[in-house]
Amino acid sequence: MTTDDMITATVTERTPVGMKHWKFHDVPSTMGKSDEEAMAAYASHAFRASATTESETEALTSCYSRDGMLFACANADKVDVYDASVEPHALKGTMMLRGATALSFSPGQKYLSIYQKQTATGAAKDEKNLTVWNVKEMCSGTAPSKVYEVFQRQFLKAEWPYFQFSEDDSTAVRCVSNEIQIIRPDAGFEKHVRLRVPSVAVAKISPGPTPRVACFVPEVKGAPGSVRIYELAQHTEEGVIENPTPVARKSFFRVTEVDLMWAPDGSAVLILGSSEVDATNKSYYGESCLHYLKADGSFEGAVPLSKEGPVHDAQWSPCSDEFGVVYGYMPAKATIYKAAKCEPKYELGAGPHNTLRWNPFGRFIALAGFGNLPGDIKFFQKMKDGKYKPVGSTRAACSVTLEWSPDGRRLLTSTVAPRLNVDNGWKIWRYNGDLLLHEERAKIYEAFWRPVPKGTFQDRPISPASKRVETASQQASTAKPAGAYKPPHAAKTAYRPPHATSGSGNFSLAKASEEEMKAGKYKPAGAATKSVEDSGPPGAGGQLSVAAAKNAKKRAAKKRAAAAAKEIEQKL
Repeated sequence: MTTDDMITATVTERTPVGMKHWKFHDVPSTMGKSDEEAMAAYASHAFRASATTESETEALTSCYSRDGMLFACANADKVDVYDASVEPHALKGTMMLRGATALSFSPGQKYLSIYQKQTATGAAKDEKNLTVWNVKEMCSGTAPSKVYEVFQRQFLKAEWPYFQFSEDDSTAVRCVSNEIQIIRPDAGFEKHVRLRVPSVAVAKISPGPTPRVACFVPEVKGAPGSVRIYELAQHTEEGVIENPTPVARKSFFRVTEVDLMWAPDGSAVLILGSSEVDATNKSYYGESCLHYLKADGSFEGAVPLSKEGPVHDAQWSPCSDEFGVVYGYMPAKATIYKAAKCEPKYELGAGPHNTLRWNPFGRFIALAGFGNLPGDIKFFQKMKDGKYKPVGSTRAACSVTLEWSPDGRRLLTSTVAPRLNVDNGWKIWRYNGDLLLHEERAKIYEAFWRPVPKGTFQDRPISPASKRVETASQQASTAKPAGAYKPPHAAKTAYRPPHATSGSGNFSLAKASEEEMKAGKYKPAGAATKSVEDSGPPGAGGQLSVAAAKNAKKRAAKKRAAAAAKEIEQKL
């Protein structure tokens, strides 16, 4: 028996009747078994460990601490904090707060930030709907204490949490109008170092031992927008600092919003910029760009993309030495870049993709297409020579979320409300695309893995016996039976959606050649193999179809003949 499936993992789901935790304990190896046998093994070793808020009141939001030891859950009237290290979870403290819609633990698990939806009658000076609580005191039996409160007028999920802490919880930052507040919690939350940054819109603290803050300032009065990085250790004295000097800066035009993505070690930041209007008139949905900025200011520039179109996703490797980007009109390209100099290194192939996820160790990559795409997922393993080898593929139709397990060997996909109100549930897949478990639900809002302390699992390569085996019934279902042609109107069966039909289907927004779909060494845009067909939207490719190429040749020959006849006529 191999240890490939000998795991202890927990999937947490948020439902209309509270939180439920499904724990998988010592699942026997399913390597080489059929899908039915693997799913039966997982189902027999899964049990609901606890239902922390089993009631008629649904949970509004929930979250784990980074190490998975604490779990917070909010309903309409209160926020409960549980000790997640025991089964069932033990209630440690309760905060009577109505309408909490967002929760976030600090990296050091000492503080819990809570946002409450503001009331219609509440005044800004009286209503304190953003609070910070010290939850570390609960470990000694003391009730959680409120350490800071303030009014927060606007809430954007992409900018949450509004109090961002460093790795050791010794520093926190908060972005407000025209300034960035630096807070030292040990000295008191009321004492601020205020960096004056006019028109600042977004700020994000870096991970790693040396915290920095990156902030975005949009275009103002013809001046370009910019992302600036400030050293937090340089500013320790309480008070206002006018015109602080950034250690790194990147300026650009035609960007109204950004997503700042720090490398896990804090060495660089990726800047995914977007605007609502496309100045080139190639898209109704605006345009996007991707920039790279080293934290020390030693390098900055645009990430080289070899295909026109939007940037769908960009993700750092957990090792911080590489990052992956999915970009371009469909079929989108996926490229891996060296982080040191922002150089393209390897291509994962073109296809209907818009999502890329690394496993926690940076060994496996899941490349998927969700949303209005069919849900195809391709799996890659990083080899010793730096290349990425395909190890499997599958289709997770109608999925909304995608998340690797803490051990890096399994993938969780879910179909949740309100994004989709039918076919709700979640699935667990092996790193090669084998389906291990499918749980169906009438309605579910979230499904996610419980985190584990760092160092719990170790990185392991693919198992030698990782080969998918299909049963005779599966092979028969995927095979197309021979028979006489039947027109569509002669079919007597009920309608079945595309994702419910057998096989992988023929869904495609645009077709790519076999050469483009293959993974391999990066090729510049000019070296790309021509597509056989260009059936995508404008900008999806500059190549002509076979029929269009023939017509172009005929027109060129006709022009040459007319020019030759005219030249002869002039000589006569």
